[in-house]
Amino acid sequence: MWALVEGHIKENTTVFETSSGNTAYSEAYMCRLIGVKFVAIVPDTIERVKVEHIEEQGASIFKVPIGERLAFARNITQRHPDRFFMNQFANADRAEEFHESGDYDHESVNVFHEILHQLQDSFNRSAPDFFVHAAGTGGTISSVGRYAKKYNVKTRIVLADSEYSIYYDYVVNNRFRNESGSSLWVSPGMAGIGFGPMGAAIHGVSTSLAPSAIDMAIKIPDLASVAAMHYLKTIGIEGGTSTGVNFVASLHLASKFSTPKRRISIVTLLADHASSYDSSYYNKQWIQENFAGHGSFECWFLVLHQSINLGVDPLQLGAKCSRTLQRSQE
Repeated sequence: MWALVEGHIKENTTVFETSSGNTAYSEAYMCRLIGVKFVAIVPDTIERVKVEHIEEQGASIFKVPIGERLAFARNITQRHPDRFFMNQFANADRAEEFHESGDYDHESVNVFHEILHQLQDSFNRSAPDFFVHAAGTGGTISSVGRYAKKYNVKTRIVLADSEYSIYYDYVVNNRFRNESGSSLWVSPGMAGIGFGPMGAAIHGVSTSLAPSAIDMAIKIPDLASVAAMHYLKTIGIEGGTSTGVNFVASLHLASKFSTPKRRISIVTLLADHASSYDSSYYNKQWIQENFAGHGSFECWFLVLHQSINLGVDPLQLGAKCSRTLQRSQE
């Protein structure tokens, strides 16, 4: 909507976007509705099912190494007035202005606004103690954080960061704003989550994550997040990569801040569906091949089960999971 209102997209414009798959699918759908062409620049490791979803909307696809997506998109659109690079990493916050969720009281309406009203209407509960979410572009959690601070909502905004992403240090230690963290990135990571191989995290250029909107940040081991995806599926919750990251972070917070005398409330988002990851994060052979050296998947799965049943911190208890692999290799 922002790009249309501002005149970036016209009748003969071709829209380009960098994505791990899900945003490209939604933008391809919208471009098909308004009758303009759409091109997705995706990592060369993208799952086939995501490619099929994008192509079903009539879009074209370029596959490039994950760290080269932004540069490729800029190069292919610069000096071409009939091409527009949407750049969700730089402009995700623009969506907040055009998010409509009904005739509610507050001027700013976003996903957290809806959460607060649903908690009140359905459970007669006020604001949660914590809101937990991972960051890809950083747009969603920054929007939630700005909303909470604008209206003095007492919820603490918690960034759940993947293992080799630079976002934790970007928020907590003010690093990687002028330096790249690409040398620290270890594949495959958690698809669509974190910021690693794409250079420095520059707000409004390569990321929409606003550190001032975040109250806490937690690092989550990638293999723990994968094990969480599998554990949740056994209890009927079939989510994607961010679901696993968010769940482990929520268990960690619950173990640290909840007491017998006071239970805390935590809200997180369960975003994309498991079906996008059947060939990757839900494939045991793929996990074994791509997470060799990360530790023991079975150990993390057991840790999560114990964390839920005993209320213990999965990150503290799971420290042994990487040592399990080290001992087996000695």
